[in-house]
Amino acid sequence: MITKTFFVCSNCGNDKEFKIFTSNFQVIKQSPELGIRTEESDVLPSLRQKDNHIECQLCSQRFEYDDAAAIGKKYIQETQRLQKPDNCASF
Repeated sequence: MITKTFFVCSNCGNDKEFKIFTSNFQVIKQSPELGIRTEESDVLPSLRQKDNHIECQLCSQRFEYDDAAAIGKKYIQETQRLQKPDNCASF
């Protein structure tokens, strides 16, 4: 499991709490300001080992793991781009 993957729910915009279903099951909390996970539950075996998705804790929407990871990566890149100081504006 990739522990540095950041997720964003494209349904409700949640960027903080998710359940991850892969060969294991885990609940995570993230910090959008830091772009990292701040809490992770212990890893438990998944009863449905062929599952590979995440579930938003707020709206219960399910997303394919790879799709959710791609959305999260774009979100972090855009957030970091917007937070960089504009070096061209000097007074």
